[in-house]
Amino acid sequence: MDCLSSSGTGCGIVAAGPYWTVSAIKTGIVEKDFEKLSENIEFPTLRQNIKEQFNAAMMKNAAAELKDNPFAALAAGLATKMIDGIVDSFVTPSGLAALMEGKEPSKGENNGNIPPLKKDNLFKNARFSYDSTSKFSIWVPHDNGEEVRFVLKRDGLSWKLVNLVISMDEKS
Repeated sequence: MDCLSSSGTGCGIVAAGPYWTVSAIKTGIVEKDFEKLSENIEFPTLRQNIKEQFNAAMMKNAAAELKDNPFAALAAGLATKMIDGIVDSFVTPSGLAALMEGKEPSKGENNGNIPPLKKDNLFKNARFSYDSTSKFSIWVPHDNGEEVRFVLKRDGLSWKLVNLVISMDEKS
């Protein structure tokens, strides 16, 4: 059965789903409702995806420098542990709120200490696009001129934030 049969209501629900999820995430952040955030953000998957991005960028940059170094494997292992800790400390409701406002997350913020936010400032000036029927992207412009991409994936009729794509390009 496709969503065009019957009244097409299923298509409308699926099409509106990412927007409802974005609204729920914004509400969860503003109201400091971490249960609502957990319902709409797959935090373990999100953290893992970001760690993989940082690790890939770090390995790419370090490969040439550590090519003939016998301690390269040790250095890479230590860097991976450091990246894991950094990502775990930044991928929090307050860190996500900063990214949604087009700002950099601040060190030292934690889940219980989110500054007062306005719902309208989250995803302000963002553009939204369907990448497929089960993938949706939100592009947020940042102060540094680049964009951060928030990726939602659909599972059945529900959508969850599962990835952030952050530019890892080095500026000259």
